[in-house]
Amino acid sequence: MKKLFKYVSKEFIPPFFMGLIAFIVFVSLELLYQLSEIIVRNNVGFSKLLILIWYHLPYFISMGIPVGVLFGIFWVISKLSSANEIIALQTLGIPMKKLIIPFMTISLLLSFFTFALFNTIVPVSNYKAKEAMALYVYQRPQAQIEENQFVDVGDGRYLFVKQIDRESGILYDVLLYEVKNDYTAVFNAQQAQKGPDGWYMKNGRMFRTNEDGFLDLDITFDQLQLDIQEDVEEFLNFSKSANEMTSKELKEKITTFSKLGLDVSGLIVSYQSKFANSLAPLVICILGIALSLFLNLTSKSWSVITTFVLVIIYQGSGAWLSALGKEHIINPTISVWIPNIIFGIIGTFLFLMLDTRVSYKLLEPLKRIFSVILFILVGSSFFSAPVNITSEDFYLKDDLLFLEGNVYVEYEGSTIKADSAQGELNEDGTIKAATFFGDITYLYEDISIQASEITVNFEEDSAVFVNSYTIQKYKAEKEIEVRIWSESMEKPMQENIIETNQTKLTTCEDCITYYFSARKVDIFPGYFLIARDVVLSFFGVPVLYLPFYFQSLSEDEEEPMSLTFGYDNNEFSLLTEINYKFENGSKVHLSYNTANDLITQETDQEVTLKYGVPFLYGSLYLSTGLNSPDTNDNNLGVSYQFFEDNEVSEIAKLELKVQPATKEKSLSLNIPKLETNLGDLKNIHSHIYWDSKGFDDILFLNVESQAFQKKYGRSLISLSKLKLNSHSYGDISNLSMDQIWDTKESEIDIEGKYNFYETFARMYGDFDYAYTTVATETTKNRLETKNTFSYKDTLYEIDRNNFDLKFNMEDSIHFNYNNDFIPGEEYSSGKTLFDYSLEPGLEIDLGVFEFGNSLEYVKVLENSLTPSATDELNYNDYVGYSFSLFEKNFTNSAKLNRSFDLRNAENSPDLQEMELQTQTNINLLNTKNTLQTQTKFDTTDPNTIQPDTTNIKLTNVIGPLTHRSEFDYGHQEEIKVDYIENREILRYNRNRLQLDYRYYIHEQTFTKKIPEVLTYFLFYYEGNKIYGDFDMKEEYTVYDLDLNFLEKSSNYSFGIDTTYRISESLETGFDINNRDKSEFAKINFDYNIEDQSWDFTEFEIQKKIVCWTLNVQTKFSLLPQFDLASFRISFFINYIPDKNISYGDDGFEFGLM
Repeated sequence: MKKLFKYVSKEFIPPFFMGLIAFIVFVSLELLYQLSEIIVRNNVGFSKLLILIWYHLPYFISMGIPVGVLFGIFWVISKLSSANEIIALQTLGIPMKKLIIPFMTISLLLSFFTFALFNTIVPVSNYKAKEAMALYVYQRPQAQIEENQFVDVGDGRYLFVKQIDRESGILYDVLLYEVKNDYTAVFNAQQAQKGPDGWYMKNGRMFRTNEDGFLDLDITFDQLQLDIQEDVEEFLNFSKSANEMTSKELKEKITTFSKLGLDVSGLIVSYQSKFANSLAPLVICILGIALSLFLNLTSKSWSVITTFVLVIIYQGSGAWLSALGKEHIINPTISVWIPNIIFGIIGTFLFLMLDTRVSYKLLEPLKRIFSVILFILVGSSFFSAPVNITSEDFYLKDDLLFLEGNVYVEYEGSTIKADSAQGELNEDGTIKAATFFGDITYLYEDISIQASEITVNFEEDSAVFVNSYTIQKYKAEKEIEVRIWSESMEKPMQENIIETNQTKLTTCEDCITYYFSARKVDIFPGYFLIARDVVLSFFGVPVLYLPFYFQSLSEDEEEPMSLTFGYDNNEFSLLTEINYKFENGSKVHLSYNTANDLITQETDQEVTLKYGVPFLYGSLYLSTGLNSPDTNDNNLGVSYQFFEDNEVSEIAKLELKVQPATKEKSLSLNIPKLETNLGDLKNIHSHIYWDSKGFDDILFLNVESQAFQKKYGRSLISLSKLKLNSHSYGDISNLSMDQIWDTKESEIDIEGKYNFYETFARMYGDFDYAYTTVATETTKNRLETKNTFSYKDTLYEIDRNNFDLKFNMEDSIHFNYNNDFIPGEEYSSGKTLFDYSLEPGLEIDLGVFEFGNSLEYVKVLENSLTPSATDELNYNDYVGYSFSLFEKNFTNSAKLNRSFDLRNAENSPDLQEMELQTQTNINLLNTKNTLQTQTKFDTTDPNTIQPDTTNIKLTNVIGPLTHRSEFDYGHQEEIKVDYIENREILRYNRNRLQLDYRYYIHEQTFTKKIPEVLTYFLFYYEGNKIYGDFDMKEEYTVYDLDLNFLEKSSNYSFGIDTTYRISESLETGFDINNRDKSEFAKINFDYNIEDQSWDFTEFEIQKKIVCWTLNVQTKFSLLPQFDLASFRISFFINYIPDKNISYGDDGFEFGLM
């Protein structure tokens, strides 16, 4: 073993130093490259650069030792492997695993050496390097802060420090002068210190003088942030950074700053890095020796490459994870250890796998990681554009390039994956074409194409696919997938266009019941597809020929073309529509509708053409409509559509239209909906209709809104109704525009409310204004408003133990005003109610007992609106008690309220109102019982005050059963109790059964005593849900049932709603729906028992049949005789109702094209 150790050490040392020196040279050049601009600008000499590198050298060595270890291991192992020395060692009885001992010993010694560097020399050299950087590179030695000296810190500012604590970084007795053209500022502070987000002066004062020397600002501050430039801050070298401290110093900083509550994540990361980086040689050794023996590397070039890759991964991940730790995204203590842990686990695993059967099974997949990767660039290799090719193997033969195994190609935004490929080369070495074989997938933007063979012509920049398959998507009612198969397909590599031949299309997913066979299909992904010579087949049987078939692939764009056939009452019709959008955003729409009467042979034709271009915030359209043989409806128009791309508002239109034959013209504005910050404005309309005789109709403006409001916190002003309408009135054909305006009819209708809150005050009210005028006569002009201002506050309060006293004050002002601003109406003179009320009050709470009183004064200042409103002077008081016993299982409370009228000063106060409220709660034997009463007294005769009515509520809860009863007891009535309102509730888990009924006490028969029972039920059984209502009404002559059933994990729900009137009628409705409402059945019928008529008022069934949906709608009568009121049957592609074949009352329609 000693000889092996000496031999390995001898072989290891030269490549170790080669790797170390290479790393030092690389990082030194990288440092100079980063500083190159400043070096040239400041004319830094070569000798100064050598000093700078010298100070950085200890740090470079400590970071380069793992690189040297890894390179040395790969170099030695590859040399031993290529010379078969490893096999020789194994024949001598030395297993491969023992080769790790010499390397581990050397790496362990290097780890101790690395830690010694990190903890002794590196902190000092880093500090010296920073000083050299400031002195020689930035050439700003004057920025070094010295005690009792002014330092120019840039931007017209000068810093003076009396004392510096270089360990803590605190400056004492600081002066900062800031000299500008128009002012001079002086900052004086007891101390300054760097915080987490900048520099701060503490306990100081700031003076500022203007350009004339007069003092215009004098401020005393506890803390003030300093604006010091980052490049200046680099030279304030009075304290050490984390890289310039030993582990002991870092530990002390962490302890001190943690006690101060500061974030120490960065210091923890730096502290742990000293140990983690010191173990790097050992971790790298474990991974390097295991990987090199496992892969059996024999090439020294592969040793260099592998070293380079692993070093980048190890140190790059270490830097990235350290940054995450400093930001506290991950735990800063373990962040720097993660690379060591991962690399150590991988190395240990591979080492344990050596000389095992598992290693041979893992060897081949791992070798593929190091498969051939070719980067072929312009002018240097095969292709004329950047290409990235990856394959497991390749070879050249004559002018052919062969790629085998997981071929992956990236070219001009396209990606091709294949099992193998073959390329044809030109004489100059560039590639002419390439053919891909096997399981092929082609990707370009959102396009994915599968094929058995693809040929790419790089000279023509096109690709040909054989036996291809692709899916194009668009969103109708839901996202639809159009599946496309073709024998051959061609696509330009840099264009989003696909041309296919001998193609089949369908929307079926699994069982294909229909498909379109087309001779040629042009696909514009994301827009539309056009198919030519199309045959529609059902279950493989051709049933229909179409010259063209169009399918939109865009959610927003209109169908590029549609053909709709119709037949009704011996009339055949054909509607053709074409829509196209150009690249510049302009649009064209063409529609042609022809209707041919098969009996009279008359033909009506209508052509509409519209062309639009983008303009400002919408589109400007030119349109024309031609009709034959009736040409009176021919028209020309220009319109401007806006809000086209605005999700907030609907599309609006400003349009001018002319009919040359009749000389009729129109100018209109239509904004269906305009959303503002205050609410929605709807039905914004304006139009002018005129012809050669004059004006026909003018709508000047119409605006409506049902919710228009402005909020200020809790306060708001809202309009619940807003309508503005102004239009021409009567015959205006002979009037000028001025005369029409003078004779117009206008209407304004506004209803709203407002509510303003403050801490103790509130002002609220509502208003209604209506205005109508015809010509110069106002027919309606009324304002109705109610306003209230209230103030309530506790002026004084004492709260001690069981004694609580409050003195409250509440006052309010009411101002109601109605006015008709035209004579002869109800409120023509204006009518007002204006009163003021003041109510001081006292409340005392003694724990068990409570009482209070208040004096309410209402003064009606003016009243012409409500005659019953008069002055009031009332005295109100209350007294009550509340207590509980037996751990609150028995509680009782009562409260008596009285109100006296004090306006009659001669006699004693009149008692106006008196009310007694009680509540008793008893919890006994797992039952909860509550009795509530509210008694109002008759106070008309003050000498005989007696109860008038008592409302009684009784609630009993016994386990899952709850009973509630409520009734009114009339003390002075002959029948004291008329009926009792009852509710019974039975609960079990989530199940619930509820019955509501009235019990009339004095009735004789059961149907009179309980004339109706209302039932609500909710049951769950094995995940299924049943809920609804069952009501028995009108003395059990009417039965209503509403039943709904939801099956667990089912896509369907069932509902039935029926009303049965005994001996009269039966009304029933059935409803079945699936989750997305794409399949359903709705059946409603009425059966009249008296005349025995049976009418189906609604009968609609929609069912998906694989890829198609069948919809049947009809209304009919079965009794007394069959009568079909309406009928329609439609057959359309799933979720694409406009692709349909239908027949109904309007005739036959064919809209598949």
